[in-house]
Amino acid sequence: MLTALQVEYEAVRRHLENVREVGLPQGTLLDVGRIPGLDWEVALAETGPTNTRAALITQSAIEHFDAEAVFFVGVAGALKDNIRLGDVVVASKIYGYHGGRESVGGFSARPETWEPTHAMDQLVRSARREGNAPWAFLSPDARPTPEPSVHFEPIASGDVLVGSRDSETARRIRNHYNDAAAVDMESQGVARAAAMHGTVRMLSIRGISDHAGPGKAFADAAGSQETASRNAAAFAVRVLRDLRPARPPAPVPTPAPAVVVVPGPDRASGPVAWESQPVVEVDGRRYLLYEGPGDLLHESRDGDVVRRQAVARLVSDSAAPGTYVWLRQVEWLTSLRPPHPDPLTVFQQEATLCRAVRGPDVVQLTGSRNTATLALAWPADPKLGRPVETLHDLLPEAPSPVDPMRLWSIVKALAEVAVALEWLSREGYSHRALQPTAVVMKRKWTVLRDLGLAAVPPRTGENPGPGQAPEQRHGSRFRPGPATDVYQLGTLLHRVLTGHHPAPGLPPYRPTTDALPASLVHAVTGALQQDPQERPGIHAFRAALLGALPELSSVPPRRR
Repeated sequence: MLTALQVEYEAVRRHLENVREVGLPQGTLLDVGRIPGLDWEVALAETGPTNTRAALITQSAIEHFDAEAVFFVGVAGALKDNIRLGDVVVASKIYGYHGGRESVGGFSARPETWEPTHAMDQLVRSARREGNAPWAFLSPDARPTPEPSVHFEPIASGDVLVGSRDSETARRIRNHYNDAAAVDMESQGVARAAAMHGTVRMLSIRGISDHAGPGKAFADAAGSQETASRNAAAFAVRVLRDLRPARPPAPVPTPAPAVVVVPGPDRASGPVAWESQPVVEVDGRRYLLYEGPGDLLHESRDGDVVRRQAVARLVSDSAAPGTYVWLRQVEWLTSLRPPHPDPLTVFQQEATLCRAVRGPDVVQLTGSRNTATLALAWPADPKLGRPVETLHDLLPEAPSPVDPMRLWSIVKALAEVAVALEWLSREGYSHRALQPTAVVMKRKWTVLRDLGLAAVPPRTGENPGPGQAPEQRHGSRFRPGPATDVYQLGTLLHRVLTGHHPAPGLPPYRPTTDALPASLVHAVTGALQQDPQERPGIHAFRAALLGALPELSSVPPRRR
C-alpha cells in the first residue's frame, strides 16, 4: 500500500499491527505488518507528491517484496458536482492527461490509460455493493456521517495541482477526458510502475478532500484530508479482505486424503471405515473425500447403525471440475427399531425441505436395502480450487476471542444463516444442530451445509455436545424447536466473543469489557436464556445482529 502524503500514510498505518521497519537498498523506509484477520503481509510507504517519485518507489517496492498487488491510497480532488467531500473514488481507468501534442492548432490529446484487471474490477464492485461494510472498521468518532458513496469511475493524473476548474489544465481534462471523476498527482506513476510487472494487480483508491477549486485550502483546514484518507483506507482494507493470491502457494507434502471404497453386498467382514480407502463409490458415482476439522470427516456407530459424513469432490467422468458435496451415509446392519427412523425416508424429507427453503442443491439421493446416501452441493472456491471453508476456520484458538475484523464478517454471516432458519421455521421445522462446521462461509452469502435435524422429530438427548440447548437435554419440560436454533446461534456468538462455549446451566453471557456493541451483547444474553420462551424469535435475533454491524467499529484492535 502506497500513499503520497503523511495524512494518508497515517490513515493506512492505523490498520496494521506487529509492524516492523524495512529499508530498501535505495534508502526508502517502509512499515511492514499485518491487518488483523487477513493473511496478507502489507508493506506501507509514503512516496511524496508527483508521478515520478511515486513510480520510482513503487518500482523498487514491488521488486524488493515480490509484491502481488499494489494499492495506491489517499486523497484526490473531485471533478464532478455529484461527488461529495469524503466520498471514495476507485479508478476504473487512470488517464495520464499530459500525453498529447501542442501545435499552432492547439492541443491534441494522445492519452495514456491504465485499467485494473477484470478480477480486480469485480472485487471493487462486490465490495461497493455491500453498503456500509467498509466503514465498520472505523472508530465512532471517525465514522463518516452521512455514509460516503463509493464511485468506480476514471481518474485523471498529472503533475499539476489543479486549483481552479476554470484553469487551462481543468478545461483540457474536461475536453479530452470528460468522464474523469477525480484528479490527483500520483496514480499515473504508480500504475505505470505496476504495469511493468505483468502479474502485479493495481488499484488507485482516492478519498475526495476537495473539489479541485479555490476552496481546497478551506476544506483542508476543516479536516477534509483526514476524513478522505480514513475513508479511502477503510475501503482499501475492505477490498483486500476479498483479494486472493494470484500465484499458487508452494506445494506442501500432505498425507493422502482419508477416503474409502464402499464394498458390495458382501458384508461378512463388517462395514468399511471411511478412513481406509481413496474413493467412495455410490451407485456409479465416485467421490474423493477431504479431511477437515471437527466433524467434516466423521463416522459414528449407534448399535447396529453406522453414520458417516465428509466433504467430498465428485470425480465421476461426467462431473464438472470442482463439484463438491456434503456427503452423508447411513448403514444399518440389522432391522431398524425405534427410536431409529428410516434413514432413506429422513433423507428424502430433507431433500424436499432443501427445495422448499432454498437450501443446498441435492446432488444425489439413493438407497438400497441397508444403506441410504444423500449428497448436497457444497460451494467451491474457484480461486483456491477447493471447497469453501466453514465458520470453524475463522474461530481463534480458545480461550482468545476473535479479532475485530473477523467479528464483523462472522456477525454478518450468522445474520444470513438466520434467514435460512427463519424459512425453516415458517415451514414448521427447526435445524437444532448448529455448530461452527455447519456454517459455510461463502463470500457472497453464507449458507448451511445441511438442514441438521429438521427432518427428524425432536427428542430429548439429541445433539449432544457444547451446542446442546437446555430443552434438548434429558429431563427438560420444553420441546426443541425454533427457539433451539436461536440458542445455538447465541452459542456460536458466545464462542466468537469469548473464545469458549457457554457453560450449561450458568447465567447468560456478561461481557468483561464495555468495548463490545451493546446491541450485540444483548443479542447473546437474550439468545442464551435457559427458558426458550424468554429468547427472542429468529427474526428479532437477526435484526439485532444487523443492528450491531454499524456499531462494530467500536471494538478496538488488539493491543500491540
